[in-house]
Amino acid sequence: MESLSHSLPRRERERLARRAEILSAAQEVFAEKGYTDATLDEVATRAEFGKGTLYNYFPGGKQEILLAIVEQFHDELCDLVADTFDSQPEQPFRQALAAFLEHTFRFFQERAELFLTLLREAHRIGFSDDPGPRSFFLHQRSRALDALTVPIERAVQREELRPMPPRLLAHLILVNLNGAQMRACMAQSDPACVFPESSGEMASLMTSFLLDGAGPARAGA
Repeated sequence: MESLSHSLPRRERERLARRAEILSAAQEVFAEKGYTDATLDEVATRAEFGKGTLYNYFPGGKQEILLAIVEQFHDELCDLVADTFDSQPEQPFRQALAAFLEHTFRFFQERAELFLTLLREAHRIGFSDDPGPRSFFLHQRSRALDALTVPIERAVQREELRPMPPRLLAHLILVNLNGAQMRACMAQSDPACVFPESSGEMASLMTSFLLDGAGPARAGA
């Protein structure tokens, strides 16, 4: 990606750099104030650009910026899938899944407030009457499912997993991942919420649950 950016004309590199600065500033403001209370003036101030510059890059204003952050978020999630499963395609699926979950939990934890903001807005838009943003969120979700389905298909073909619809298992992994991360965020402010302290512990627990179920351990397992 870096080599590709260097091959672009200088003006295009500058445009992409400004766009990235705006999105980075917006992520900080959204994480601190929530999407509803955040203003474009605050984003512009944080990015050290004029408000008009934001509209030059994002004519749709705050919602277009939000959707760009969601797309960026899913780009990184798909990269995590590729980096974990495709870098060592012969790695046992259980081991790769545990590594993916650990990396993803850490990725979420580093962006906990932003993650909760995006989750709230995805829920709001998912039940809105505007089909455009709703379709956009569904497309992003589909991208993550597509990426995770590929290594699951390989694992089924190698008989590491019993025959099953790979996309369904990908969906279950992502749903449980999101739910566990939400719970982890709640645990920070709720002492009654029992939750593993490290991303490694959580990844190990979820890998076992997803691949072995919650029943008693089998002999020799």
